[in-house]
Amino acid sequence: MKLRSKTLLFSSLILITLVVVLLSISYLVFQGTYSGIETKYSYHVLNDEMSDFNNSLSAMNRTTQDWAQWDDAYTFVSGNNPNFITKDLPPNTFSRLGVNLIIFVNNNGKVIYGKAYDLKTKQYKSLPQNLTSFTKDSPLLVHDNNTGLSGVLNLPEGPMIITTQPIVTGHGQGPIEGTLIMGRYINNDYLASLINIPNGTLNVSSYNSTNQPADVNKILPTLSQTNPSNILRLGPNSIAAYTLINDIYGNPAIILKSQMPRTLYNTYINTVLYFIITIVFLGMFFVGLIIYSIDKNVLNRLDKIMGEIGDIGKKGDLKRRITVKGNDELSDLASSINNTIQALQKSERNLEDSEKNYRSIFENTGTAMLIADEDMTITLVNKTFENILKQNKKDIEGKQNWINMLVPAEQKKIENFHKTHTKDDSLTIIPKTYETQANIQGETKDFFATFDIIPGTTKSLISLIDITDRKRAEGLLTTSLKEKELLLREIHHRVKNSLQLISSLLTLQASEIDDKKIIAKYKESENRIHTIALIHESLYQSTNISNINFRDYVEILIEDIINSYGVSTNKIKTTLELGNYNLGIETAIPLGLIINELISNSLKHAFNGYDKGEIKIILEKNDETYTLTVKDNGIGLPEGFKFIETNSLGILLINSLVNQLEGKLDVEVNDGTLVTITFTELEYRERM
Repeated sequence: MKLRSKTLLFSSLILITLVVVLLSISYLVFQGTYSGIETKYSYHVLNDEMSDFNNSLSAMNRTTQDWAQWDDAYTFVSGNNPNFITKDLPPNTFSRLGVNLIIFVNNNGKVIYGKAYDLKTKQYKSLPQNLTSFTKDSPLLVHDNNTGLSGVLNLPEGPMIITTQPIVTGHGQGPIEGTLIMGRYINNDYLASLINIPNGTLNVSSYNSTNQPADVNKILPTLSQTNPSNILRLGPNSIAAYTLINDIYGNPAIILKSQMPRTLYNTYINTVLYFIITIVFLGMFFVGLIIYSIDKNVLNRLDKIMGEIGDIGKKGDLKRRITVKGNDELSDLASSINNTIQALQKSERNLEDSEKNYRSIFENTGTAMLIADEDMTITLVNKTFENILKQNKKDIEGKQNWINMLVPAEQKKIENFHKTHTKDDSLTIIPKTYETQANIQGETKDFFATFDIIPGTTKSLISLIDITDRKRAEGLLTTSLKEKELLLREIHHRVKNSLQLISSLLTLQASEIDDKKIIAKYKESENRIHTIALIHESLYQSTNISNINFRDYVEILIEDIINSYGVSTNKIKTTLELGNYNLGIETAIPLGLIINELISNSLKHAFNGYDKGEIKIILEKNDETYTLTVKDNGIGLPEGFKFIETNSLGILLINSLVNQLEGKLDVEVNDGTLVTITFTELEYRERM
């Protein structure tokens, strides 16, 4: 959507929102205000009309009182003025007094005179049924303190306002000779005289009528003795105020309905309408003004800027610049775009230079290089790759696939390798390498490949090094090493056999001698030779012909030494805490000979006169330093025995071997003999 369309749309939405908001506010404000005013006004009109009603009732009551306190009327009711009717009660009396009913009743309830008169037709009518006869104790005839009654009386002929006064002399003196009753029907003519507003109407309904208008039926439940008045809105054009009026006995008699036009409501509607029209027109005016201002100062200038940018983009002319006008944000934007175009122009030049440099590197790196699509179709190769394939670029690029060049056994593996490293971002941090074989002009060649994903693409950059000659050399070297390893194992085996042969010769030589001391010397020599032979046997059997597991070696060595001296394991217990260390032959041979000499000495001398004993051998390592501890709980060394200065062959051999290990020897005598040797493993050159 264009910016102009968006601006018009948003402005329209703002205008509509403004109208809705103002309408809602006006409704909330005016609704409560006009509703309250209209209600008060309706009650006010009703109160004025009720005031007129009460005034007319009071006026009729005064008229009744004047006639009841007239001497002629007094004598007439007493029976002494027979000409009163003809002289004082002509037909125009009713019109002059504005009443429909005049009745004179004596104290016995007898009607002396009673006439009903139609003020409109000027004709006499029959008396209302309820007022044709009375009893002397009728409520209408009962007077308290010489006062009469006034109010409404609901008659079958229609509701009537009625007043009664006791008949007394002109000075208001008694005794009371009877009662004067005057009344007027509450009809349309009478109600019209009470209306005090234009276009208003007054209606009256009997409270107990079964044929009430719908609006009266609706309002009737809300009227009561304590709340006799209420308001009902009959529609947009009229409102009615209702009031309940009791009869002269205090019972609900009639409902007076004052209906009037809803002038305030219509005024409110017109006000809101004018208000909305004003807001709409003002909104349209200001929106148009804003759009014009935006179009002139922003949109039009922005369109020109966008047009120039589009033109630069279509022509690719980065030397062109956008026209800068004014000194505001849009001019700043144009300047920023010009700076950006200038930076792009510079970047383009740098990119061209960089492309030339990288293409030069790509072509002249000396390594075969290619760029392949995600499906491994070759899209670009360098001269070195052409030379390897002995084909021209046009026959390779876009036509051949790197995977298809590989030997069949390698194709699936290398294809999966590329796919895995292309999809998994965590594997693309560093270049990937692999070795593979390819068929080049019918010849199988070995290549070392390095590849990586070109950033922002799915293409792979693959660098190839021909390692065919190296692989052949590695094969020859591996074969040679295997032959040398077999030779070394054979040497260890032959050395072990030779040492075993020497040991057997010593055994045969000792069998010809009866001197036990000489035989013991032969046995010591045999053990020393066996100790060395055992190491060569371990190296021959080991997967690493340079090192042996010293713990396994010592376990076998101790077992052989004990067996050679015929010592029962029930008498001499050996405890080994050797760890799991691999030692070279230069360290293992002297260390084994030392253990042989120390254990032999303990077995020969330490337990003479003892039923049981224990020999403990411990080998520990701390950083690069080893500690060998050989301890027995025998009789210990003789008093004054100096380990270093003795001329014993075994002791001399131990001291010599410790020096060979470049170690340190300590001897302690305390409940047996404790020999501690601290050394580091001797350096040696690998044999493979």
